[in-house]
Parts: sequence; structure tokens; C-alpha cells
Amino acid sequence: MARSWILTTINLFNNAEDFIIIPAGQVIFEKGGVADVMYAIVEGEVEISIDGKFLDVTGAGGIVGEMSLIDSRSRSATAIAKTECKLVPINQHRFTFLVQQTPFFAIQVMKIMVERIRKLDALVLSLQ
Repeated sequence: MARSWILTTINLFNNAEDFIIIPAGQVIFEKGGVADVMYAIVEGEVEISIDGKFLDVTGAGGIVGEMSLIDSRSRSATAIAKTECKLVPINQHRFTFLVQQTPFFAIQVMKIMVERIRKLDALVLSLQ
């Protein structure tokens, strides 16, 4: 799969000054938790799982927690820093601004969501 959209995503946040550093092994968010921000990954890798079942690893240029800004439901997965991570939190206001000012950003988020849905579908099929 072409990964040119990842380079564009990371470029949006390369110079962000409001980043946070998460040490390897730390939980970023847990399934069922409050979902008020998503995170752009500037550096590092984040592992996503559902009820202990591995779903995905997302690295620099990717995002995690994007569903939280689409609806107001609780987290549907758990995200753990696989390596030390530099993350940029994106709240609803910032997300809306990005979608309005950078329409390609919305397409990137949708592509990531579709990819994750396909991985979840494969996981469900493997359990049957």
C-alpha cells in the first residue's frame, strides 16, 4: 500500500510545540475510557489492541484515537506505546479546524479508519 499519505500527515505536526512524550510500555488510552482527543504520532510506535487481541501497530506519521473525534462514545480499543513516543494531542476544536483548512486531512483519517476496519474484520473472521 502506498504510504504517501503518512508523510503528509506527519508534516502537519512536525513543528507542533504541544507534543507529549510517552515512555515505552505506557498506556495512552484504554478501551472504555473517555474519548476526547486523538493523537498524531510524530515519533515512535503505538500498539492498538481490543480486549488483549492485537489489531495494529501505528508509527510515525500515523494517528490513534481518531474515532473519539467522530462520535462521543467511549474508547473502542486500547493504545500502548510500543516504543517511546512523541505524540501531538488533537482535540475536537483542532480536528474541526484541520478538516476545514486541510480537506486532505479528512481523507487521510478516513483511509486510516478503513484500514483499521479491514484489520478488525480479518480478526473477527480468524476467530470464527
